[in-house]
Order: sequence, then structure tokens, then C-alpha cells
Amino acid sequence: MDAILNMIGQIPHEDLVAAAWFALAIGLMDRFDISLPRGDSIGVSGALVAAGTMVAGLGPMSVFSIAALMVAHLGRVTGSHLRLRGALFARVVALASLWLISPLWTPAGLQGIGMIWLVIVPSVYLAAEVFAAQAFLAHESGRPLHRLLAGNYRRQGPLVAAQVSASVLATITYADMKAWSLVLVVALLLLMRQSLALLLEIRETYRTTVEVLVEAAEGQDRRRQGHAERTAQIAREIAMRMGLSPTDVETVSYASLLHDVDAISETGSGPDALGQSANVFQGTAFFDDVLPVLRICDGRATEEDETEDNLMTAMLVALASDVDMTRNRAVAEAHAGSSVARVSGEVPAALKARVVSAAIELGYQIPAVT
Repeated sequence: MDAILNMIGQIPHEDLVAAAWFALAIGLMDRFDISLPRGDSIGVSGALVAAGTMVAGLGPMSVFSIAALMVAHLGRVTGSHLRLRGALFARVVALASLWLISPLWTPAGLQGIGMIWLVIVPSVYLAAEVFAAQAFLAHESGRPLHRLLAGNYRRQGPLVAAQVSASVLATITYADMKAWSLVLVVALLLLMRQSLALLLEIRETYRTTVEVLVEAAEGQDRRRQGHAERTAQIAREIAMRMGLSPTDVETVSYASLLHDVDAISETGSGPDALGQSANVFQGTAFFDDVLPVLRICDGRATEEDETEDNLMTAMLVALASDVDMTRNRAVAEAHAGSSVARVSGEVPAALKARVVSAAIELGYQIPAVT
């Protein structure tokens, strides 16, 4: 503690004031982030941390930004310690990445910092932050790191690019506007994060609506009640064990919820309608990625449908459905036969092995798979 106080005492007053203003803004953004959907995995305060290191210096911002993160987590609900450790790990690793490249640039105002470094510094920080967050998640969940990274860099790419722009703006404008520049940048970041939160909430509302519709349809046959949701839960767990990207997991989830809709909906009544789940939602743009999977599950796939990703997703959904059938005799009685048997012949052996291996690792008792 004495060493930290001595270091702070040696910091020029102007840099100390700048670090304090940036820390206040970072703490505000951290608190706002964690109050929103997926706030523990998606945040936008990194733009301010990177800008602060170029304005006030790496030393003070390393201390102040970590302190701001810890203060932002004060008073959170029980069980948040793991999330705080993950966030701290990500920030420390990201700051360490800047220390590694710091000999190449001068973190003291804009003197000695070329325009290229205004882009490189936040890019390095944010890329390292995403990497560290996914590494922590991979360690805690046992999911493959490379799969998590591929999915998250793809999903968060536009968000990272926007944060780089915000960091450049904060660095340039602070020289003339001081703390007022942070008001402008924080407002932009808050708007961006709120827009992302609304998008996530809309998608969650859409999913909830689909679940309610499926539950209502399942009410027509008591033997099937809860089968779709249980299948979706099993399929999501297997997909995450396989390390699929968040987008792919979402596709798996929707396909699982809808894989039996032909048998439980009025549109699918009658023996001739079985195997037509995809037809129920034909023309619904939101399900464009799901329909090819449903057609494979229906046994009505076209050549264009049978991509590697679609076949693997269909196998995953079919296996999850059969797993639930092995646990529930009533569900098995309501089905004409094995979902895996209908899909398995179209799926290459290597893809089947991946899905089955992940299910076995999770402890599921699976039916025989050819």
C-alpha cells in the first residue's frame, strides 16, 4: 500500500486529475454495463480505459481503473464474486498487454503519440480484454477456448470497432475540453450499450413468445408437455460443451423448440402433416437460419440445406430429443419413432461423433446411434 501511495505521490498533478476523471467515467460505465443483459460478458468501458492510459499514463490508470471496477461491483447480489474475478482478470490481462507495448509509445498526453497509436492502443487493449474474458470462461466452464474466441470476436467485432472510435475521440478531445470531453464520450457509450441491451431484450422477448406458443400447442397432447423446452435445454448444454458460438447456440435452441411443431400444432394435424415442421414457419425471416435444420429433422432437406453446420445442428437437436424420450415414457409414446434414426443417415460420422461425445461427457444416457 505504501508503494502505491508513493507512486501516486510522484504522478504529476495534471495526470492525477485526468486519471481521476477517467476513473469516475469508467466506474459509471462499469456499473451501467453490469446492470444490463449480459453485462458480465459485454462491456464498453474498455474504450475509456485505453484512452485514459494515453492521456494520464499507464501507471495511474492501471490502479484507478481496477479500483473503479471493484467499486462498481459493490453491493451486487450473492454469487457475483465469480463475475468480479472474471472482470478483474480480463482488465488486468488487457492492461498487461499495454505494458508490453508501452516502450513503443509515450503514454503522457498526446506528445509522442502518432495517430496510428491512437488506434493501435485501444485495439490491443480491447482484443486482449475479450481474449482474457473468454479464457476465464473456458477455464470455469470447461468449454473449448478456440470456439469461444471465434464466436465472440465475430459477435463483438462491430462493438469493439465502435469502442476504438470512442477511445480515439476521448483521447483527442480531452486535451482541449478536459472532463467535458468525457461527458460527450460517456453519453455516446451509454447510448451504444443501451441500444445493444434493447436488441438483446427484443431477441429474448421473441424467444419467450416462441416458448409460450410451443407450450400452448403442446397442451393439445399432455404426453408432449415440456418436451420442447427440455429438448432445447439439453441441446444448449451439448452445444456449449462443444464450444459452439453464441449465434450457433441460439440456432440450436430455436430448432429444438420447434422441431416437433408439426405434430403439436393445428397446422400439423393429421398423419400426412408429420415431418413438416419447417413448413409451419416458412416465410418467417427470423427463422431463416433455423428452417434448413428443421427440414433436415423432417427428412425433407434439399441439397442446399445439407451444410456441415446445419447437419451438425440437426443431429444435436435429434439427439437431445431422443435423450428426453429415454427419460419420459409418455413422450416416447407420443412420437412415431427416434429422431436420431430419421436424421442420422444424412450426418457424416465425424459430426455424429462430436455430438455424441459431448453428450456423453455431460453424463447423458443416449440411445444407440449408428
